[in-house]
Amino acid sequence: RFLVETLEPRAPDSYFAWNYFDGILGRKEGFSGYVFEETAAEYLKTHPELKTKLEEKRMADSNFAKNGRAQLNFVYENSVYFEPDYLRYPVYRVGN
Repeated sequence: RFLVETLEPRAPDSYFAWNYFDGILGRKEGFSGYVFEETAAEYLKTHPELKTKLEEKRMADSNFAKNGRAQLNFVYENSVYFEPDYLRYPVYRVGN
């Protein structure tokens, strides 16, 4: 019972509620716009499905279309360069 109550993130007395797992909430990696621009362009050339998603988002959101940094961030977050453990709770549930 102790393990369930402390490891279940939604439990009122869980380690997550007591801020023991705050590290998962912060991004540790990022990108510099002037460096990632070239990489993003190359990545979009080799990943046409992401380029399509980017174009659809540009068409649907005029603010996004005007914001170069947001577009780079979109490519970054949907690429292999984005840190895979961001917002991943470090405890897994097995079974029901």
